Amino acid sequence: MEKLKSLLVANRGEIATRIIKTAKKLGIKTIAIYTEADAASSHVTDADIPILLPAGDSKGYTDVISKENTVNAIIPGYGFLSENADFARAVVAAGMAWVGPSPESIESFGLKHTARKLAVKAGVPVVPGSDGLIASEEDAVNESERLGFPVMLKATAGGGGMGLATCNNVDEVKISFATVKSRGETLFKNAGLFMERFYPDSHHIEVQVFGNGLGHAIHFGERECSIQRRHQKVIEECPSPFVTKHPDLRERLCSAAVRLAESIKYGSAGTIEYLVDDKSGDFFFLEMNTRLQVEHGITELCYDVDLVELMLRQADAQLRGEGGLSELTLHSLQPKDPSGFAIEVRVYAENPARDYAPSPGTLQIVEWHESAYTRIDTWVKTGTVVSSNYDPLLAKAMYHGQSRYGTIQGMHETLAQSRICGPPTNLDFLASILKDSRFEAGNTMTKFLTEFDYSPSAIDVLSAGAYTTVQDYPGRPTMGRGFPHAGPMDPLGFQIANLLVGNRPGMEGLEITLDGPELLFLGPGAVALCGAPMEIKLDGRPSSMWTKLHVKAGQKLKIGKTTGGGCRSYLAIHGGLPSVAEWFGSKATSPGVGVGGYQGRALVAGDLLATAKLPSNYSTLPQSVPERLVPAYPKHWDLMCMAGPYDEGYLLEDDVKMMYETKWQISHNAARGGIRLVGPKPKWARADGGEGGAHPSNVAEYGYPVGTLNWTGDDPCIFPVDCPDFGGFVSSTTIVKADYWRLGQLKAGDTMQYKPVSLEDALAMRNRLDDFIHNIEKGCAAGSGFDQIEPLDYTKLPTSKDIGKAVIHQIEAKENQPTTSYRQGGDDYLLVEYGTGNFDLNHRCRVTALTKALREASGEISFSNGLINTVGSLLIYYNGLQIPQRNLLTHLIHLESQLGDLSSAKVPSRLFKLPILFGSPRETAALNRYIETQRPYASYLPDNMDFVAKNNGLEKQDLKNILTKSRLIAVSVGFFAALPLCLPVDPRHRLCCPKMNPSRVFTPAGQVSWGGSCMALYNVESPGGYQLTGLTIPGCDILGSKPGYSLARPWLFEDFDQLSFYEVGEGEYERQRKLWESGRYAYEWEAVEFDMGVHNTLLADTVEEVKEVRKKQKEAQDRMLAYEEELMAKWTREKAEGKIPVDRVEELLKDPDVRVLRSPHNANVWRMKVGVGDVIVDGGVTVVVLEAMKLEICVPAGEGLVGGVVEKVLVGEGDVVGAGGGLVLVRMEG
Repeated sequence: MEKLKSLLVANRGEIATRIIKTAKKLGIKTIAIYTEADAASSHVTDADIPILLPAGDSKGYTDVISKENTVNAIIPGYGFLSENADFARAVVAAGMAWVGPSPESIESFGLKHTARKLAVKAGVPVVPGSDGLIASEEDAVNESERLGFPVMLKATAGGGGMGLATCNNVDEVKISFATVKSRGETLFKNAGLFMERFYPDSHHIEVQVFGNGLGHAIHFGERECSIQRRHQKVIEECPSPFVTKHPDLRERLCSAAVRLAESIKYGSAGTIEYLVDDKSGDFFFLEMNTRLQVEHGITELCYDVDLVELMLRQADAQLRGEGGLSELTLHSLQPKDPSGFAIEVRVYAENPARDYAPSPGTLQIVEWHESAYTRIDTWVKTGTVVSSNYDPLLAKAMYHGQSRYGTIQGMHETLAQSRICGPPTNLDFLASILKDSRFEAGNTMTKFLTEFDYSPSAIDVLSAGAYTTVQDYPGRPTMGRGFPHAGPMDPLGFQIANLLVGNRPGMEGLEITLDGPELLFLGPGAVALCGAPMEIKLDGRPSSMWTKLHVKAGQKLKIGKTTGGGCRSYLAIHGGLPSVAEWFGSKATSPGVGVGGYQGRALVAGDLLATAKLPSNYSTLPQSVPERLVPAYPKHWDLMCMAGPYDEGYLLEDDVKMMYETKWQISHNAARGGIRLVGPKPKWARADGGEGGAHPSNVAEYGYPVGTLNWTGDDPCIFPVDCPDFGGFVSSTTIVKADYWRLGQLKAGDTMQYKPVSLEDALAMRNRLDDFIHNIEKGCAAGSGFDQIEPLDYTKLPTSKDIGKAVIHQIEAKENQPTTSYRQGGDDYLLVEYGTGNFDLNHRCRVTALTKALREASGEISFSNGLINTVGSLLIYYNGLQIPQRNLLTHLIHLESQLGDLSSAKVPSRLFKLPILFGSPRETAALNRYIETQRPYASYLPDNMDFVAKNNGLEKQDLKNILTKSRLIAVSVGFFAALPLCLPVDPRHRLCCPKMNPSRVFTPAGQVSWGGSCMALYNVESPGGYQLTGLTIPGCDILGSKPGYSLARPWLFEDFDQLSFYEVGEGEYERQRKLWESGRYAYEWEAVEFDMGVHNTLLADTVEEVKEVRKKQKEAQDRMLAYEEELMAKWTREKAEGKIPVDRVEELLKDPDVRVLRSPHNANVWRMKVGVGDVIVDGGVTVVVLEAMKLEICVPAGEGLVGGVVEKVLVGEGDVVGAGGGLVLVRMEG
């Protein structure tokens, strides 16, 4: 290129990416434009200079482009600005080249009725039609009668299949006239329309032309584009199978196209579109597209040409003042015949169950099956979010083969073996077309899809129920790093449902909470619903649970509310849900961190779940679990538990006794992440939590066992499968694994009591449960029935005399080796704890060494995962049935003896340098939302930073200095989405502050925060309790699409990494944040070594200074604690004044005329829209607005409450409510 050195690509998506590829090949600097919604698009990362457009997502690409970046040329691709003559004219006037035809050419063919006249003038046949525009409805009727039906009304400025209507009689002409006129005015600012004869048995065939703007043109053969839906092309072929059968037709089509292009001195790439009658082979001009076509790629494959390169070379010639490519150069490019056959399919994110409506969402997996014969033009990858603002085209998949048959087979294989998980796509639809006998025979006419019967194997979610998620078993029990175990809350019901339909017991299915979904089966299937009793109807007729049901295509399965004890049921579908993505080996959903399942969230109406086709030999024989074997779902539950990991020394003896003797009530806040209990409060054995925090429930962070009873302050909460993997609150007893399924059925208002058992009894009960499931499996598989199976009996639980202690072994401290305690956490967890709960990097070094030793062990006991390490402890998840606890303990004691003195160890580390913005608008907004919805005043409000400073006897600037001049070392990575928990290396810089109470439901991604003695960096939007002290760049990418991440390693920080911050202003922070969001941010870090010897010297040298710092901190904290207690007491009184007693609520719920409206999500109550005495006049009226993760969720009354009167409002603004929690009670009259 002589003059064309820089190019602005005025488009987005796959075409922008494709253009940039050629431009780079030619050594041209590329400038891309993008909107916020497209920040992570490949065209942004591929370009030399990406520029964020100032306009919003919906109109950004159509706004006038800034002239701040001087370029030699602008190329529009297709769509958006490609056929905007005024814009093209403005580009040329500004001294740049317009990479495309002249503005005059664009205008000449921009209106279809004038384009017809040009075609006639050039001797190109046109479809019989009106002579110019049609002025009135009467004229339209007269013209249609003259032409003969059927006819087509067309908006003269239309394109892309819009502004068209086919009419078969006069009445349809009258109706369509106003519609097409209105569409033309709305979409194209031109109400003109004309009429053409419509040929139902026809082909849409187009010729690719290229002109030099000097009166010369060539062609690159034809493409067949007859497979269309709503006049939008779906599949294209080169060459046309129809033309291949009529060889003389190619010459006539192409000669006419060249003649028309030369008649107006057309320059650049263009396409002449024809309608070809299937019977006679006659062809008629339809229109000329004065731009690059979407389907240009298959022409390039068959003619070995780069059309974009030709367009750029034409523009370069124009910049040189030559007007265009020379006649000699142009004609030297004229090919003879196509080489081979190519097919292109357009892959869209669209829902075939909803008339192919666009389906925005996150692409959890993008895997293309590629070979030497494929070409994939795309802008997406794993992790791309498809916006609702733009066309949902994901890719153009092309295949080039030597025969048409081979090309069809190759294209089908490409589609069948490619995988896109997330929102629904048309991959299966496209593959089905390729297998149609008419397509294989080349009988591809424009009416093809109207006669094509496509019935996907899928479930259309008509309504999603209160909270329905995809789960599999066992989920991700060894994942760690702040990503929950996931999986079914009740693994018993889940596994049996799968066995009934012939699946393996852990195959993915649906977990349904409290109120179920309505599902339309687009293809036949087999299902079973097991778990807590729920209403179930198939096409309105009651059906049975614990039974295999056969569902026909077109039938609706409606799962209603729970009808007894328990709160969760499980729907298994034969073959599972094949289109749901795996994440770290599991399809289980953890909505809190947005991973797994269907786009990382609960289902919503409009989702589409692909299912497996039933095998032809699938048994239709009915199969049910006998009623005697169906587990009981009571209102009161006795749950087996084991002591630990923390009780003695943390709780008083009376507290421990109280814990086991209390009949606890299940709070309304009972969800997958935590089940809160209502009951007495402990008195505690300690006055405070030491370095863990001010409250006696605080401890140094450690790994949380699933099923443990966690004390967040004085409030007890059981941690089920979606709990954080570590934290800093005491856990005093742990439910054993055999009772996980019962734990998962606890419902708000139920009661439960702990029943302590020995390890031996816990394992025996677990063996019984496993045997029960195994026997059910044998009965299902062999068809032998269930007569010999004994039911599960929970009326007689073990009464162990010796339930053991939380601490099962302890090694006393000696020299440089700290006290080592071994604490049990149920029958599958063991916690190794160093020291006495203080934050000491020597302990962290020891944890690292022990972790390494466990992973490198080659004997019977080794761990590649399942290890949660924190500042002074290591939680080990093991299978208690395979590894006896005593054997594991012996192994650990042996490893400990091998570790030796680590006080001078050197540990590999990385030093990160990150920007930090103080007082960011995002942080301020989060605090304001907390004040408005959770707690109006507290010692830490309205300014967290000011509070942290005062709580440590500092000024605000002192706190900023600590954050910007210290190194903070990652002592653990986890809790929530690989959050790094960090401790200042210098003990003089270690702060202490309480966490927010209650904790926030929303924290901005990238938030730097302090809690206890540690700094935490929140990588994703999430709940949290640490005080907000600045904003930086996040360190996690869930789907691993950004540089530095991968699907196998979606986190950034590792243990012993060091973080340092430098202060930036808002503008610089937002610049770097946008780089990160678009996948162009490069973290600044260097490999270093952390020297424990040097660190221990620092500790020894600063002992006296640290004492003074701690004394000053203690004085400040005492003052702030007194102030906080005063404010907390005031707030508690105010809340209690408006609270409805639980017993009063229970009394009302027993009234048959009272119904409850429940929350569909775990959320804050943002706004109450009704009050006591209000009448529900419409099912669509909003009763309450909830807030969850920055989303406002309107909860309608529903048709079942119409006519009722609000009896009680159960929540107030600012309250936290769990999924299924009651919002209001409504009394129904009569």
